[in-house]
Amino acid sequence: MADAIAGSWRRAVGRLDRWRAQHLVAYTAEEPVAAAFRARQLQAVLRVAPLTMLANGLNATLIVGAFWGDPHRSLVLLWALAVAVVVARGLRVWWRTRHRAAPSRASPRAMRRATWHASLLAALWAAIPWLLFAGAEPAHRLLLAVITTGMICAGGFALATTPVAGTAYVLILSGGAMAIMVRGDLPLARVVGTLLAIYAGIVIASVWATARMFGARLMAEAQAERQNEVIGLLLRDFEENASDVLWETDAAGRLRRLSKKLAATLGAPEGELTARPILDLLERMLPRTPGSAERIERLRQLLRQGEPFRDLPLALEHRGHTRWWSLTAKPLRDADGTVTGWRGVAADITRAQSATERLTWLAHFDALTGLANRHRFRELLGRLLAEGAERPPSAVLCLDLDNFKLTNDTLGHAAGDALLQEVARRLLAVTRGSDTVARLSGDEFAILLRGVASPDEATWLARRVVEAMNDRCEVLGARVTVRASVGVALLPPAGGELDAVLEQADLALYAVKARGGGDHCVFEPRMAASMRRRQRIEQALRQALELGELSLAYQPQVDLAQSRVIGFEALLRWHSAELGEVSPAEFVPVAEDAGLIRPIGQWVLGEACREAAQWPPALTVSVNVSPVQAMSQDLVEGVQAALQASGLAAPRLELEITESVFIHDREAALGRLGALRAAGVRVALDDFGTGYSSLSYLRRFPFDTLKIDRSFVQELLVRQDSQAIVEMIVGLAGTLRMQIVAEGVEEPAQARMLAGFGCHSMQGYLVARPMPAAQVAGFLAEWGAGRGADGWSPMTVATSA
Repeated sequence: MADAIAGSWRRAVGRLDRWRAQHLVAYTAEEPVAAAFRARQLQAVLRVAPLTMLANGLNATLIVGAFWGDPHRSLVLLWALAVAVVVARGLRVWWRTRHRAAPSRASPRAMRRATWHASLLAALWAAIPWLLFAGAEPAHRLLLAVITTGMICAGGFALATTPVAGTAYVLILSGGAMAIMVRGDLPLARVVGTLLAIYAGIVIASVWATARMFGARLMAEAQAERQNEVIGLLLRDFEENASDVLWETDAAGRLRRLSKKLAATLGAPEGELTARPILDLLERMLPRTPGSAERIERLRQLLRQGEPFRDLPLALEHRGHTRWWSLTAKPLRDADGTVTGWRGVAADITRAQSATERLTWLAHFDALTGLANRHRFRELLGRLLAEGAERPPSAVLCLDLDNFKLTNDTLGHAAGDALLQEVARRLLAVTRGSDTVARLSGDEFAILLRGVASPDEATWLARRVVEAMNDRCEVLGARVTVRASVGVALLPPAGGELDAVLEQADLALYAVKARGGGDHCVFEPRMAASMRRRQRIEQALRQALELGELSLAYQPQVDLAQSRVIGFEALLRWHSAELGEVSPAEFVPVAEDAGLIRPIGQWVLGEACREAAQWPPALTVSVNVSPVQAMSQDLVEGVQAALQASGLAAPRLELEITESVFIHDREAALGRLGALRAAGVRVALDDFGTGYSSLSYLRRFPFDTLKIDRSFVQELLVRQDSQAIVEMIVGLAGTLRMQIVAEGVEEPAQARMLAGFGCHSMQGYLVARPMPAAQVAGFLAEWGAGRGADGWSPMTVATSA
C-alpha cells in the first residue's frame, strides 16, 4: 500500500514538473546555463535553511507541549521525531554546503529532491492537524490553525526560488488543512476553507512571481557575464592583433594597467612608465617638426578640462621613426563626479597621415616631375598679383615642347615620361632659387620669375631656357632632340588679372610656334587680335548650323586611265553673315577645341549622303572625318543613321581619315574602322606620306584608298625626291591592292607623270574646282559631252595621262 501511494505521489510530482516546464517557467535557458541557474535557486533556499528549520523545530515543540496530555501523545511524539529527522537532514545539508565551495551547477534531479523534501515536510505538517484538530480544545485548535497558517506562508516564501517545491509544499499543507475543515462539523467550515484556499492561491502566485523575478535576475546576470566575457575576449584580441593601443591613467596622470604593447610603443621600462605622468613621457618623444608643441599643449588642455575628446592627432618619435597616433579618451569619475583618471585608445594613423600628406602634396605638385602643378602655380601667381605695387618686377614664362608628341608616339609613353622628367631637371638647373617652375599639363610648363630687374632679364632667362632645351638627351637608350617654344608675359607694375597674364604668355607662345617654334617671344598687344578673332569665330560658329551658314562643295575625282568621273569629295564651306567667308583651315580647329565638330561632322555626313543619293549609282562620295569625330563612340551609329535616312548604299560612301586618329587609342580606332568596313563603308587614309608611321597603320588596317598629299603632287615636277616618294606610294598601294588618289593636280604634266607611275585617279583644279551640289548634274553632263569645267575636257585629261 505504501509503495502504491509513493508511486502515485512520484507520478503526480512528475506531471506537476512537466506542467510547470510548459506553463509556469521562471526563465528560459539552455544547458549548461540552466544548470547554473538551478544551483543558484537551491543556494537561495539553503541560505534561509537555518531559520526555516528553527521555525519547524520551535513549532513542533509547541505542539508537543500543548498536546502532552492528549490521548494521542505517542503519535504526537512519533510525529515530532519525524519532523526532527527532516529538520536535522536540512541542517546537515546546509552545514555541508556552508563549509564547502558552493556547486556551480545542479541537475534536474537535485531540483526533484528539493521538491520531495518540501513535499515530505508539508505532509508531516498536514498530518498533525488531521490527527489532533477534531478532538482538540478551542485553544488548541487556535494554536493548530495559527501554526498551520504560518507554516503555509513561511514555507511558501522560503521556497520561492524553487517554485515547484514551494507550490507542492503549499498545496499539500493547505490541502490537508482544507480537508480538516470539510471533515469537521464546524461552524463556518466552508467559509474558512474557502478563505484558506484563497490565501494558498495568493501564496502560490507570490511564489511564482518571486521565482520569475529571481529568474529574470539570473538571466540578466548571465547575459552581463557573457557580455563581459565577449568584451574581455575582444579586448584581448584587440591588444594582441590590432595596431591600436589601450591606455588608462590615474588621477595624477600616471599610467596603470600597462600592456606590453603600450610599453613597447613608448619604448621605456614599465617602472619608468608608471612612475611619471603620461604628458612627461609624451613630451620626451615629440619629434622636432612644426606643430608638435601645439599638439601636446592641446592634449594638456583637454585633460585639464575633464571632458571626453576624440581623434586628437599626435606624432611621436621612437628609435628614429615617427609614428602618428589618434588619441580618444573619456574621464573616469567617482560617485561624486570627481575625475579619478582617464581611459582611452591610441589608434595608429601613420599610414592614413602619410596618405593625407601625399594627397596634399599631389594637390600642389606634379607626381611625375615633382614640379608645382597648375593649381599651385595659379595660387602663387595670384598671391604675387595681390601684392600690388609692393611686388617686385616679375614675369611669367609659358613653355611648350615642339616635338614631344613625336617622341611619345614613336618611343612610347615611358620614354615620354622620362623626357618630361629630363625637361624638369633642365628647367630647375637654369632657373633661380626664387623662381617657381611648374608643369601645367602634358608637355606644357610655366615659370614664375620673381624680381627680374628689367624686361631684358626676363628675355635673357627665356633664351637660356630655349638653349637648355635644344641640347640632345638620351631617353631610355634613345637619343632625342628637344626643342621648346617660350612665351613671355611681364606682370604689370600694379594690379593685373591672373588669367589675363597667363593668356598673354600663351599668346606669345602661339606666336613663337606660328614662326616654327624653337624660340622665345615677349607678348605684344597686337597678339591679342588673333585671339579675339578666334573667339569671334567660335561664337559665330555656334550658330552657324541653326542659321544655315554651312554648306558643302563637291570636287570631282577622275579615273586617269578612262577619263571618267568616279566620285566627288565633299568639302565643308562656311559663309558667315558676320565674318564672311571663313577658311576650313581656320574654323575646323576652333570647332574641335570648342566641342562643335561632332554635330557639324554629323550634319556634313547626312548632307553628303542625301546629295549623293541623287547622283548616278556608279558615283561615290568621300567625306572627311575629323579625329575628334572619328574617336567618338557613336561614329558607326551616326554613319548608319545617315545612310538609312538618305537611302545611299554603303559602298558608295567613303570616309577619309588622317593618321592622327591612331595617336591616342590605336586599338579603339582600329575597332571603329573595322566596324565601318563590316557595314560596307569604304575607308580612305588621307594625306598619306606626311606622317611618320603610316606604314604601321597600313599593316594593321586594310584601307580601301590611299590619298597622296597635295604637297608631293605640287613638287612632283621640280623635286626628284617627291617623284620617288609618289612612285613608292603608288607601288605600295598596288601591292596592298588599294586604290590611289592624287590630290591637288593642277597641271597636265603632273597628270601624265602620275599615270606613268600607275596612279588610279586624281582630283584637283585640272579637272574642276569644288562646286555646289546644284552644279554637279551640269558638270557631269558637260564632262560626258566632252566639255570639262574651266576649259578642261575628258579628252584633255586623257591626253595628259
